[in-house]
Amino acid sequence: MTRVSASLIVKNEERFLYSCLASLRGHVDEVVVVDTGSSDRTAEIARLAGARLLHVDWTGSFADARNMSLAACSGDWILYIDADECLRLEPGVTLSVQLSRPDWAGAMVKFRPKSGYTSYWEHRLFRRHPSIFFEGKIHESHLRSLTAFAELHGLTIGRADVSIDHYGYDGEQSHKHPRNLPLLLDSIYTTPSRPYYWYHLAETYAALGRAEDALETGEKGLRVAGNCASEREAADVNLIAQAVVRLRIDSGRDPSEVIEDALRRFPEDYAIRFLKARWLLGRGEARTAIALLDELLAIDPDHLPPGAMAFDRRIFGSAARELKAAALVKLGDLAAAGALLRQGAERHPPASAPA
Repeated sequence: MTRVSASLIVKNEERFLYSCLASLRGHVDEVVVVDTGSSDRTAEIARLAGARLLHVDWTGSFADARNMSLAACSGDWILYIDADECLRLEPGVTLSVQLSRPDWAGAMVKFRPKSGYTSYWEHRLFRRHPSIFFEGKIHESHLRSLTAFAELHGLTIGRADVSIDHYGYDGEQSHKHPRNLPLLLDSIYTTPSRPYYWYHLAETYAALGRAEDALETGEKGLRVAGNCASEREAADVNLIAQAVVRLRIDSGRDPSEVIEDALRRFPEDYAIRFLKARWLLGRGEARTAIALLDELLAIDPDHLPPGAMAFDRRIFGSAARELKAAALVKLGDLAAAGALLRQGAERHPPASAPA
């Protein structure tokens, strides 16, 4: 029987950890939690749940902590998961059966990065082996070593019928920006070819109110990290493009070249399509914008299969309807705009007032 170890690193995660550990119960054979200095009830929650708990000093590197957790695991396979995430399996699905494939070095799971988003494929399961490890002070990744291991042994990376839902991006995030900024700057200095660092740095600057720094970072990221070998990195380049397009629109600058490059890279980047409609509407091309928005409104996000990217579900619903209504107003069709907004309200009526 294939044994699975869940590997976690934590610090002050009492808000989330109980739900995470509860979601693992009955699905993994052991849980290893590395605590890097919690001052709340995190350690107590881990102990009460039966996890193997290790205390280590924070070195300034998420990869260091992640690798310490891996070293303490004893299973045949590793599920790496964070405290603000929950494992989700359909009834009758078991990890050990899913991972009994002798030709798999690792497996992707259906990952939802935020409430209200669709899912995408993310590498979260892999064989326990010393040559598979994490790299990077922030946004640590094991993908390079996992890919090398798979190629060396003639194995593949599969897709498991497993889901992980992430809740850590729900709510206020401002407390993370001062911590992340120096780590991102250092990571870009050491690994400038990794697109996600540029995307996160641009978004961090934007969240700190430094719009010009955000736009400059995003545009430089497109130049430096724009040529990618893998689908995962190409998707991350499109995340940079989304940030650049949004920032250009907000500052009144033409984003059309970035939009077209992004759509050539990923024709099904629905976020870029929505931003293109927003840009066209701002230029007075209301009818063209409506045609793009109708394409988005025809997509049911509940039946959108996971791909390389996740999308805010509102671009297939409320946000697209509101933008289309604005376009109809520009065309003078107030009745159609009102009917469209009423249609959205009927689909998602407000909660009833308490009796």
